Amino acid sequence: MSQQDFDLALHTKWFSKQPPAFPLPAMKALGPCRSTYNWFWEQDFADTTKTLICAVRWTDTKAITKVRVRWKQSDPLGTVTAEQKHYPAPAPLSEEELDAAHKLYGANIAAWAESTIGTTVGDGECWTLIHRALLDLADTYRQHGKEPPLISQGRSHGYHILNLVAPTAGSNAGLLQLADVRRGDMIELKSAHFHIMTEEAPKKVPGQWGKWQKGAGEKNI
Repeated sequence: MSQQDFDLALHTKWFSKQPPAFPLPAMKALGPCRSTYNWFWEQDFADTTKTLICAVRWTDTKAITKVRVRWKQSDPLGTVTAEQKHYPAPAPLSEEELDAAHKLYGANIAAWAESTIGTTVGDGECWTLIHRALLDLADTYRQHGKEPPLISQGRSHGYHILNLVAPTAGSNAGLLQLADVRRGDMIELKSAHFHIMTEEAPKKVPGQWGKWQKGAGEKNI
């Protein structure tokens, strides 16, 4: 995305609304994003000076733009000033960095999810499950003085390592292994059909002492 300054459209006084009308339409047009803001004010005998600090992060690229707006309460349009700072998307991770992240977070993310089997996490949505896992693990890592995992940004839960489209049913068998998808990685499926291989309990072979027969089946879900 471009790192040029946005037209902040200060004439609309979006910054003085409660809550402020942020992100601006031009920012939303660049893709899905999340935002936050904080208010500050200074008061003297003559007037009140207000400061609004906003930040927007694009969830697909992780690029960030911060905006600071200052104005006098008595004359917002006549006194408003603004500045912007842009932080580009982080550089792609190397294979070594991805491997280190997997070793640091993967097993714990998977174990957290497994610990919730048979329960409902939050509203029961899959997004809520992984978001809660990352929040809880981030707190634990901070308590132990370690770098916490990145918290969910929209529908992004970390580094994008794979995008797969199946042209025909069954054509992607084994591709997750080939793509090195590992335990603890998060996979979002738009449309899928699962085959679960089931294993039957061993059965004694009639008329043959000491021999047992093992069976297997397939269940579609």
